[in-house]
Amino acid sequence: MGRFYNRKHLGLMTNGCAQSGTNEGFTTFAYRAGDSMSGSGCFHMDNVLARGATALSDDFIPVDPVNKTYQFGLSVKTLTPNYLGNNGSGHLGFGCFDKDKVFIQSYQSWSTENTTLTRACSAGDTSVYIGRGDWYVGTTSHARTINFYPAAHPDWNTVGGYTRYSILYGYIENGVVDVGGGEFRVDLTNPLPSGYDFPIGTDVGRATAGGSYNYALGAPVYPTEWTTYITGAMTGYLYNALSSGAEFRPETKYIKFLNLRNYNYRTQTAGDAATYLLDNIILVECPNGTAYPTSLFARSNTGGM
Repeated sequence: MGRFYNRKHLGLMTNGCAQSGTNEGFTTFAYRAGDSMSGSGCFHMDNVLARGATALSDDFIPVDPVNKTYQFGLSVKTLTPNYLGNNGSGHLGFGCFDKDKVFIQSYQSWSTENTTLTRACSAGDTSVYIGRGDWYVGTTSHARTINFYPAAHPDWNTVGGYTRYSILYGYIENGVVDVGGGEFRVDLTNPLPSGYDFPIGTDVGRATAGGSYNYALGAPVYPTEWTTYITGAMTGYLYNALSSGAEFRPETKYIKFLNLRNYNYRTQTAGDAATYLLDNIILVECPNGTAYPTSLFARSNTGGM
């Protein structure tokens, strides 16, 4: 199992079980000697002011979801409850990044109701004109977006796919305005920023903002004993839908570990937040697409390997 556990790596993540004796790679947490799931130490979420704050690991971990299958997991336990007696809690998962190591937002990953611009638009415009009237469907608590797919761009030209050209246009719109002649106006919440200059006929699509990250292990309340959470086998990209679970967003080339610290009790601010420990933070390739058993993610004898 040297490919899975060794001195430098735990799966594909450097220092995932704190085997260096430091918080290398996970500097949003402290290193804590003893009371670990494996080896001689673990990571300590010791910030008693952390209520919903985002914690990402330091390293960009390369992944190839098109050709490989992965599995992700970790172990966690509450060390001290918050001032109301609630355990540590919050989302556990990863963030997705593209080939340039730019974070991929959920709404940049897909779009529907794809159409084209009927008029050119450029920086400072407060409206865009499109060729269909069913652009807005239903209501949502998350902002709508317009995604652009310039045909001449070398990377972001797949209509309905991933693009970094994405503009938020508000939470609840009154609908698309019919201006006649088969043309419809969409009013933007903010003017188009610089860099967005598109001619007539540019492909555009509608998306919806969703979860910021991929909460692959959910948002549990952490027990006071070491508890291991794992995903099933993960492969490919999730197209044509919001991606905030145990899947890779389109064009993901790197990931980082993600924890929303004490997110479940983020409004409880009158005293100390809970603290907790993390260990065996693992991302591993699965041979032949077959998931590993929980026992390998919960190993407690990795010290010295």
